[in-house]
Amino acid sequence: MWVIVAAVALRAAAAAAAPLIDDEAYYWLWAQRLAWGYLDHPPMIAWLIALTTAVGDGPFLIRLGPLVLGVLTSYAIFLLGRELFGPRAAVGAAVLFQVVPVLTGAGLLATPDAPLLLCWAVALRFAWQALHGRPARWLGAGGVVGLGLLSKLSMVLLPVGLALYVVIRAARSLRHWQLYAAAVVAAAVFSPVVVWNAQHHWAGVTYVLSSRLSTESSAVVGLTGVGKLLEEQMPFALALLPAYVWALIVPLRRREEPLTFLALTSLPALLFPFIPAYAGAWPHGNWLAPAYLGFSVVLGAAWNRPVAIMAGVNGAAILMSMLVAFIPALPLLPGAEDVYGWPEAGARVAAELRDLDDGAAIVADSYQVAAQLGYHARGAAVTVLPCPAPASIWARPRDVAGRPGATVIDARREPAVRWASYARRVEEAPPLVIEVRGRSLRTFRVYRLHGLTADPHCPAE
Repeated sequence: MWVIVAAVALRAAAAAAAPLIDDEAYYWLWAQRLAWGYLDHPPMIAWLIALTTAVGDGPFLIRLGPLVLGVLTSYAIFLLGRELFGPRAAVGAAVLFQVVPVLTGAGLLATPDAPLLLCWAVALRFAWQALHGRPARWLGAGGVVGLGLLSKLSMVLLPVGLALYVVIRAARSLRHWQLYAAAVVAAAVFSPVVVWNAQHHWAGVTYVLSSRLSTESSAVVGLTGVGKLLEEQMPFALALLPAYVWALIVPLRRREEPLTFLALTSLPALLFPFIPAYAGAWPHGNWLAPAYLGFSVVLGAAWNRPVAIMAGVNGAAILMSMLVAFIPALPLLPGAEDVYGWPEAGARVAAELRDLDDGAAIVADSYQVAAQLGYHARGAAVTVLPCPAPASIWARPRDVAGRPGATVIDARREPAVRWASYARRVEEAPPLVIEVRGRSLRTFRVYRLHGLTADPHCPAE
């Protein structure tokens, strides 16, 4: 168990030292505007961040909730593995949570995956107990599924998997009233999100079903999107990717009921992400995180020397990647030019805002830039051009019309919008060069926008 203790301590150290990623800054902004719903996800991550940042808002406090939930998830899959297969499998499953990037990242980064995976593991255990002589556990499973739905909508894939298992392997459970009561409990816990959507013209539903595809479909569509999702599993699983592929066939070779339970309940989480990837939403490797969680217990039960070696390689890679965050002598990881530099950019924009008239706003051409600037240059209105989605957290362009604004973009790309279309006068200020560990890492172009103008085509709230 020392591996788990060391991994938790390492994550805590990295949480304090590593810069916030774009989505973490975004969810921090959510926490400043608590609501029952948001366009992208349900509200659980915002509530967690609001809870842990009541006394400060540095990276460690923003990540404190996921750090704690990561420990609880490790314990939850340990209990699940022990109940299904015994102590050896339990330890193996808990160790895998520490060394698989897509899982250990949920125990570090402030994203909806942190509460999602905890709820997934606990609901799996309650459901197994309900299926084996304790039907009242369905009620607990329903409550936890509801909490999972408040975390991320993909939690709905677990009830689909449970229904698949019940119909195929445990039809007698359909006679238990607690099973149906569990569905009512889950719906009741999730109902505030439904109410929020109804009050905001089903903004979240529209975003998920249409707007997200329309904004991301320029990237990959069809089999290209499927291939991209598969490609992203390499950094998310590292050396253990072959082991997880092997874990997919273990339940077919060993017809043990616990393995069948894990395979059938994880099947929707394994297959469904390929649908939006095919349809045109930009694939994200973490979409498969719940499937990794279930099959980690399978690998714990089928643990052997090759799996142990692959887990050791993964552990070493994760150790090195986290040490980079607080040991300056180590070289930065690939992609560091997209992560570092935002505190300096935020400070520069804050200084530009002070030099402009009162009421100056932060303007950005993507939610990622808006989130980072909003977090690091606190207090100013933030809007995303050309039109932030209705019911989003961003200020509407007409609310900042007439004010001055400031923004930055990475010098490696051109703005996604023409600033001159949204301001009477555009002034490019001297650039901001970011130096990290003695070398120039990235450059930001800085813009001052004088006299912001509202886009008449932006939809009203």
